[in-house]
Amino acid sequence: MTNKEIATNIAQIAKILELRGTEKNRFRIVAYERAAETIANYPEDMRLVYEKGGLKGLNDIEGVGESIAEKIEELIKTDKLAYLKELQEDIPAAEVEFLAIPGVGPKMAVKLAEELKAKNIEDLKKKLEKGEGEKIILDKTRENILQGIEILGKLTDRLLITEALPIAEDIVKKLTELKETKKVDYVGSLRRMKDTIGDIDIVATSSEPKKVIDQFVQMSFVDHIVTQGETKSTIIHRQGVQIDLEIVPSEEYGSLLQHFTGSKDHNVALRTYAQTQNKSVSEHGIKYSGSLHQFDTESGVYGFLGMDYIEPELRENRGEIEAALKKQLPNLLNIHDIKGDLHVHSNWSDGNLSILEIAQIAEKMGYEYISITDHTVGLGIAHGLSGDSFLARQKEIGKAQQNVKIKILSGAEVNIKADGDLDVPDDVLEKLDVVVGSVHSSFRQDKETMTERLLKAINHPHIDIIGHPSGRLIGQREPYEVDWAQIFENCAKTGTALEISSFPNRLDLADYLVQEAKRHGCKFTIDTDSHQMEHLELMRYGISVARRGWCEASDILNTQGLNELQKWLRR
Repeated sequence: MTNKEIATNIAQIAKILELRGTEKNRFRIVAYERAAETIANYPEDMRLVYEKGGLKGLNDIEGVGESIAEKIEELIKTDKLAYLKELQEDIPAAEVEFLAIPGVGPKMAVKLAEELKAKNIEDLKKKLEKGEGEKIILDKTRENILQGIEILGKLTDRLLITEALPIAEDIVKKLTELKETKKVDYVGSLRRMKDTIGDIDIVATSSEPKKVIDQFVQMSFVDHIVTQGETKSTIIHRQGVQIDLEIVPSEEYGSLLQHFTGSKDHNVALRTYAQTQNKSVSEHGIKYSGSLHQFDTESGVYGFLGMDYIEPELRENRGEIEAALKKQLPNLLNIHDIKGDLHVHSNWSDGNLSILEIAQIAEKMGYEYISITDHTVGLGIAHGLSGDSFLARQKEIGKAQQNVKIKILSGAEVNIKADGDLDVPDDVLEKLDVVVGSVHSSFRQDKETMTERLLKAINHPHIDIIGHPSGRLIGQREPYEVDWAQIFENCAKTGTALEISSFPNRLDLADYLVQEAKRHGCKFTIDTDSHQMEHLELMRYGISVARRGWCEASDILNTQGLNELQKWLRR
């Protein structure tokens, strides 16, 4: 059973407990939700964790307690979970099924099953399209549910980049360790750091390709072999994803790496430009003046065409070829530019770690500062903080500060309410170092209303950062409708930063919006929205979004040192 399948079973328990609706289940629900999230994004196969460390190995995973560890053990051993089956017997199957629809919560799921008497999602769709249940479901709600069903129908088995990249990196490492291989790279949309990935494609060079293939198919991560040839193989990974390996000629490696990395639109544009120079680009090289010129590096390919090297993240045909010809490509930021994380939750709201633990981890990561931005009171399910709570938390920050050199900033993630007001008074906000304003409710407001709502927050004197600005959850919730031109113009004018969230199912703001916001003169922060220890390591995924949005270090506020950052915060 894959990590994703185990996580699905654990998440299903949380959903059914939520359907039961008893207040005493709240902490259990949160525990199962957190564990499911951790398992889905864990870099190592749960089965391998169990084989190496047994029940204790599972229990040692942050967010996985003893009870959940036992359930994972049961799933690994039997592919079944008795507790989940027991819960399912007490809840109508339709109610559980309806919870999968984006935007449908427990109360609505019960109403759809009991009052509308819908038997399943297909039956529900038919009833809603016919206009049934008009007395119990508002027209706007009906429209939203139908939209949610449409979104659900579009979902695929694509992996989040946070799931795919650790798998690919592990395989590349194992292949690189073989004495027969020379160069190994993952390619395609993964190398371009897209937010979701289909299959994982890997290319390598070797003087003995068959030996590499023979060893590849015997590696521990292989669940089963689909094909095995002299230079190519396809396998299914134990995590359920398809892996394609191809051994290619070393003298053509640069051209093949460029070709397989894509994107299709970038490659078409590259070939179109080459034709204007009487050159013909293929995966084998570049034909010019009757000769085929071959390249063992990608920089050779771009250099032969008179271009600067184009980083993989930029290869989407969004102006990179023109910029490369003019030597105007951005100097993209990297992980070493980041000086701190400005959006982290402690156990004062819904995080797992104490303030001192967070600071100590951040210090080991080499950061200069960390901002503790716990949820405010308006988000009841996250045990949000009020004015008095912030005062008490400040005392703990002071104590923690005595034990670390890193600067601990006192912050909050405040809720931008439906009318654009904040859920914490100004006299509390003015005492904080960092204020992140985020939308956590009423996602389906019309474009004009949502735009005005965000503009009100952007222009608020105490808001520093707009958190996860579009509200999207990849594969679960579409971004809300908003006039981005107005948002970007006002952020540039007020100096309010837009967050690029590194959290796996957010990666929000999306890369194309980052690129557009940069054109308007906006600044950004890249944050992890951490709730547990592993989340602090997610920073690189936000960086990948920023790179795809053409960002340099100067575009990102948390690449600044502490003194510069504090000057901006006091603006």
